[in-house]
Amino acid sequence: MGGTLNFGEHVLDPRTRILRRRGKSVNLQSQPLEILMLLVEQADRLVTREDIRARVWQDIVVDYDQSINYAIRHIRAALGPDGCLIQTVPRRGYRFTGPVYVRPQENERPPKRVLMAAALMSAFASVFAAGLLSRHTVVGTFIYDHLVHPDHCPYMRMLVPTRNS
Repeated sequence: MGGTLNFGEHVLDPRTRILRRRGKSVNLQSQPLEILMLLVEQADRLVTREDIRARVWQDIVVDYDQSINYAIRHIRAALGPDGCLIQTVPRRGYRFTGPVYVRPQENERPPKRVLMAAALMSAFASVFAAGLLSRHTVVGTFIYDHLVHPDHCPYMRMLVPTRNS
């Protein structure tokens, strides 16, 4: 899942492992944070205690029930008013019940071919805007048609696939 996970008053960044509420960092230990990420990633689905054990304590022997209960208490405390978004399903597990919005990372870049297509179209548009080329010439008509209908242009189709390709 790329990007930040937004729910209630919180933003959870799985990449940096930082939880924020209204822009301020919320302190949460690594195991409760891992469980919170699992619950949010599986929003509206039951996450069993076994799922939690497998993700957080793969090869470690601990008192799972006590550790999970401890972690859930800390998650609810860290979430404050949003703590009610974690529903306990007795003897089975937990469910995150709130809506989760995924916001792409700001530094995620579009694919290189999309950038090339944008640069090509920008160059074509600049030529027309500067008055260096008129639509009423053979070359101008060709370029204008490709600007208006990029899905008909074989060069643009190579760079950016259309819905039909």
